[in-house]
Amino acid sequence: MKQAFLSIVIVLNSLAGLFSQSFFFGIKGGSSIGYQKWETFNQKPVATYHVATFIESYSEDNPLNVLYAQLGYHNRGSSLRNAIGITIYNEYYRLPTRNFLFHNISLGLGAKRKQDINDYLRSFYSFGLRGEYTLNTNLSKYSYLNQRMSNLYYPDDIFVKKWTYGASIGGGLEYMFSELVEGLFEITINPDLSNQYDQPQLGSIIDPYHPGNTTTVPRRRIKNTTVEITIGIRFMRKVEYID
Repeated sequence: MKQAFLSIVIVLNSLAGLFSQSFFFGIKGGSSIGYQKWETFNQKPVATYHVATFIESYSEDNPLNVLYAQLGYHNRGSSLRNAIGITIYNEYYRLPTRNFLFHNISLGLGAKRKQDINDYLRSFYSFGLRGEYTLNTNLSKYSYLNQRMSNLYYPDDIFVKKWTYGASIGGGLEYMFSELVEGLFEITINPDLSNQYDQPQLGSIIDPYHPGNTTTVPRRRIKNTTVEITIGIRFMRKVEYID
């Protein structure tokens, strides 16, 4: 944890050099709603969370157009609800809800366009690109089900794509508490442009419901789409020159 924190500080300090000497920095976080499509069928959303630290450029000559960089921890994923299982005696039953989570570190770069509403409140919209690395998942908890129910085949860690990338599109509000401190509220939609998971077609899998027979598991590719509802606080590092 300490090494991860130091890495974040180093990256943010390096990015700060790209901006003017006056800039905003802060921390934000909130709720996430994750959604995935599993090749041939749609999953249900899963509720989770995210947290990030960020910096934004600032120019007195053009304060409404800014560049931003952010580094954060984001959960991606989906859930399986109301699925129906079948026993070896051909009896149907309802499966419990199962969540599939991918815990990602994300680095995003983008731009914002702001609009003053009054002296204390402004709105904004934003667009950015992000790259992500998957630290871990919760897929190992379903390994025993893959062994018992091979024809269903839940996602497995071996087919997780560690590096992914995507876009971030959003908007929100900023409220000025003072000259150097502001509050932040935003909603973003974060679609992935690459696969989080890519499992090839698997043949000759033993069919647990028909002993002595085999079945084929079709290819499965998974992309994330996440809606994030965020609150945060921003601080200005303001440099003034005195003659």
